Amino acid sequence: MELPNILIVDDREFDRILYREYLGDQNYHFAELEDGEKILDQIASSKPDLILLDWQMPRVGGLDTLKILKKNKAYSNIPIIIITGLQDENVLEEAFDYGSVDFLNKPVSKIELTARVHSAIKLSEATRTLVNQKKELLELNQIIQNQKAELEKSLALKSQLLDSNEVEHQKNIKEVKRKLMTLELDNTKVSNHLKALKALVEDSYTILRSENAESMALRKLRQVERTIDSISVDDQSWNEFKEVFQSIDNDFFNKLTTRNPKLTSLDLKHCAYIKMNLDNYEVANIFNVELKSLQMTRYRLKKKLNLGQEENLREFILTI
Repeated sequence: MELPNILIVDDREFDRILYREYLGDQNYHFAELEDGEKILDQIASSKPDLILLDWQMPRVGGLDTLKILKKNKAYSNIPIIIITGLQDENVLEEAFDYGSVDFLNKPVSKIELTARVHSAIKLSEATRTLVNQKKELLELNQIIQNQKAELEKSLALKSQLLDSNEVEHQKNIKEVKRKLMTLELDNTKVSNHLKALKALVEDSYTILRSENAESMALRKLRQVERTIDSISVDDQSWNEFKEVFQSIDNDFFNKLTTRNPKLTSLDLKHCAYIKMNLDNYEVANIFNVELKSLQMTRYRLKKKLNLGQEENLREFILTI
């Protein structure tokens, strides 16, 4: 496995050597600069996963270096840890404003340096993973939306042929049902990915908070979590599913809610799957549950529909 790259920017050679000894050549690859003057050239060549940046340097100091990096969006995701002997809170505020994710006070201890570097790199890796997965999810969601738009156009055309060709109409309905199942499976996949991403963010937040409760990166993690919540597709998925299904059977959901107005959207969708003649395995796959769990769900659904013990849920749904 390739070792992470760390760029050390410090005008004191002793400090650069010390940081390398603390972190260990067996754990990281290192590159060094005496100040921030050639920071862009060095980043282009060494491609660091983390920058250790001294605040006080004679020519191009820490703040000016941060300003240089701020202007280059290509390098905005590289985590930067400021190392300073100053205790001025204004200095720290400036550092965070210009993109620093953490800071260390001199003299630096080995334990603190290794812990902060490890946390910053892990957080950066997790953030990159989230960004890439979010991009993939948005692309998948766009594909789903396009498919649904195409499906709606297809349904509109098929509706015009109902009176002239009933046999062809039935074939079209069957195809629509299969496409609906495919769309629901895709939406389930998106939803599960979002839940997994949110769990990863929570784990990263817990780890970082235990190591450094004051890190500004905690706020960024919460922003990532809110972004994930904002792209949830559950409500939109149900509304679009309902609209498409009602184009096939306009009164189905009305008849069910007349029997029990308290049926949830999940209950109605379950009944729709049965009406579409999907088998238990297909329904369980869409809901992402085991068959045993599906049986319990249907038992509760029978009670909600006031069906007797001898009445069959599937037979009842198919008669509606």
